[in-house]
Amino acid sequence: MQFTTLVLDAPGPPLLYEEIDRFLERGLAVTLNLYYFTDKDSIKKHYGSRVGYAEINGHDERAFIAAVDQAGGYSVIKTRLNIPLGGELIRTASSPGLPTPLRAIAQAGSGLNHIDRQACEHHQVAILHTPGSNAGAVAEYVLAQALFLSRDLDHYNTQTHQGYWAKGTLAPSPECCELVLGLVGTGSIAQQVARKAGALGIKVIATGSERFTEQVAHSLGLERRQTLAQLLDEAHIVSIHVPLTAQTRGLFGCAEFKQMRQGSVLINTARGGIVDEQQLAAFMTLYPSHIKAVAIDTFALEKDRFSSPLAGIPRAQLTPHIAGNTTTAIRTASHRIVDTIHALRQAVTGG
Repeated sequence: MQFTTLVLDAPGPPLLYEEIDRFLERGLAVTLNLYYFTDKDSIKKHYGSRVGYAEINGHDERAFIAAVDQAGGYSVIKTRLNIPLGGELIRTASSPGLPTPLRAIAQAGSGLNHIDRQACEHHQVAILHTPGSNAGAVAEYVLAQALFLSRDLDHYNTQTHQGYWAKGTLAPSPECCELVLGLVGTGSIAQQVARKAGALGIKVIATGSERFTEQVAHSLGLERRQTLAQLLDEAHIVSIHVPLTAQTRGLFGCAEFKQMRQGSVLINTARGGIVDEQQLAAFMTLYPSHIKAVAIDTFALEKDRFSSPLAGIPRAQLTPHIAGNTTTAIRTASHRIVDTIHALRQAVTGG
């Protein structure tokens, strides 16, 4: 039985070579998509005929579907960059008429919002992922932004570049022991943030689901707040760590921004759509001193569709979904997902 993995968007070298080598060491057949690489020839020279090759723009659904159909299908589509994998693609790729119908989508990461999970369930396509693999990396990003923004370093950097000695133009910044960090959500990333922040002497409070009890909070070194409003009223820095669901879409809008304490900071590394970008841009324009700054790493529209009303807003730090983009996080997710694909192959083929 043929079992082939399409590696849709592998990391760049040298992590690319680590990942593909791990596939090959486990005896897994691989087709490597070269579309997102500039130096395609060196990759082909490195691997020769040991792997197959494709040229697929994952964001062009029609071309993607045509390429899968022409190749006769793939057992697994392995991805890492949240490329949309919709119902039509899943239906076509899992067709029993293909020589190699799709059995699984393997996400090297934790977020699954870009995958049509209902279509996967309907067509019996498994979803594999690596929750927690980038928790440390995202936590470091949160703390880096929290310290950078709470110390007004962007303001002083800009002023100094313009030739102004701006010392004393703003109120003195708080030290870590004076800050309160509010975590919206209590999953693996939030827990990493809490541990790292606590080590710096920052007070950490959090709000979460009903399972997040006072006892659980105490075990994590946190203080529980029953409602989001209570957390927003107290926190100097608010960091979002909840999945995007029907309940959390638009969770942060004008009402929540008004509830945040004067001069606070908002950080979103979770998912675009949780923060209403249009309302945030309008609020920061209308009330320029209420929110000191925001750091937004995830957007409603990303990659080649990227557009945000926050672009050009002063005191808005915008980054292209790179909070978890560290060598360790990518390597960890890669190793775990390859091993998971290997286990799936063994279960399917019996060896």
